[in-house]
Amino acid sequence: MSLTRLVTVLMASGLALLALAVALSLMSAAAATGEARYDASAYRYTDKPSAAAAGARTLTVYVDHDFAGAERERIGLALQQWNHVLNGFVRLRPVLLPADASDAAIAQLRRREAWIIVKVDSRHPAARNRSALAMTVGNRGSGFVYVIADRFAVRDLTAVVLHEVGHVLGAGHDPHGHLMAPVYDRDNGHCIDRAAVAMVASTQRLPLSQLNWCVGPGLDGGRMSFR
Repeated sequence: MSLTRLVTVLMASGLALLALAVALSLMSAAAATGEARYDASAYRYTDKPSAAAAGARTLTVYVDHDFAGAERERIGLALQQWNHVLNGFVRLRPVLLPADASDAAIAQLRRREAWIIVKVDSRHPAARNRSALAMTVGNRGSGFVYVIADRFAVRDLTAVVLHEVGHVLGAGHDPHGHLMAPVYDRDNGHCIDRAAVAMVASTQRLPLSQLNWCVGPGLDGGRMSFR
């Protein structure tokens, strides 16, 4: 999948892609459990007019070249949903990390306040917690999202990245929340709920009333840990 294709996926306008992202996640949950429990039409995003200033902050997100095309599309769906939620106040700008990027080049990217989504496996130091699906390491301006890709199926990647980007934007775990719950529930709606948006709004100093979030039935349960 080319960089042009990745950007096209992320910058598509309207709510149709967001609805598709939620529907894909719901179908993934049904496939994982063997049951078709959810009606995708029960979940939707609010669509408030953006009042963001022209000088809104842009956060560059580099996507590891090691992700396959289907994986990049799943990551793209997650970033697209966050861009809709942030409603122009903060913009996540996707860039495909060159395959030959050196350690020095990556360190320079971090100094430019960028985040890098990296594909690793269970042998990586970030995977010390055996139940973790991903790990976010860094500060408010830059860092790494380590996706431990051999611990879950591609169908779960959008949900995992949605959660980790929440951490990137300053949200912590919420034991009573949906997206930012400390355990991954394959049976949830896989979209960004108001509780997650409220945490990000507080950290980023954004007006919650002017942001968007997903609405629909709440779901319980979970098996594997986020970190």
